[in-house]
Amino acid sequence: MNILFLILSSVYIALLLFIPSLPQPILALFKALPIGLLIVVVLKWRSQLQNRTFITLLFALSFSSLGDVLLALDTGQLFIGGLAAFFISHTFYIITMLPIKNWRLDVVLLYLFLAIIIFCLFYPNLNDMLIPVIVYMLVLSIMASLTWMTDKFNGFLVLGGAVFVISDSILGLNRFYLEIVHADIVIMITYYIAQFCLVTGFLQATSKHK
Repeated sequence: MNILFLILSSVYIALLLFIPSLPQPILALFKALPIGLLIVVVLKWRSQLQNRTFITLLFALSFSSLGDVLLALDTGQLFIGGLAAFFISHTFYIITMLPIKNWRLDVVLLYLFLAIIIFCLFYPNLNDMLIPVIVYMLVLSIMASLTWMTDKFNGFLVLGGAVFVISDSILGLNRFYLEIVHADIVIMITYYIAQFCLVTGFLQATSKHK
């Protein structure tokens, strides 16, 4: 499954690099395939996962896939829908990480500090996206912070949360602050790494607790 995920992710990134003029629905399909594979992986682990973990992981990945499609089809009007889908996805990841084992104020402050710096850079260009972006950045920071505090804590979860922040920060900076060369490639590479690490982290935590 790991190799297949790498192949599917690489195929989409190659399409972005070499055939970006493909019809948007085709690109959207290939973009969502790696996350679809992660959904299959979670379904395969059904018998080994707690019922709540199984359900919340499925919802997190399903809304991520929806967000992928909306952003891939985005002509300007669908960005807010994609943002909402990923907001819901992060919310389900947060639920999956409960209960909290150790509160880490230092981690919370670090992610909050980074969020404020990034926000200040593209604040002047947010306009009517101000509130949605603030809310999304808040839930993303909470999700990333909780990877350090969950009773399922492991390196994959921590890395997944951190790389997700990097991916979305580049997306936000590219859209609202300064156009970045090959931003879409960097965003997707870090995004796929983040999703893979989060799912692997949750599955590894399940194995560890058995």
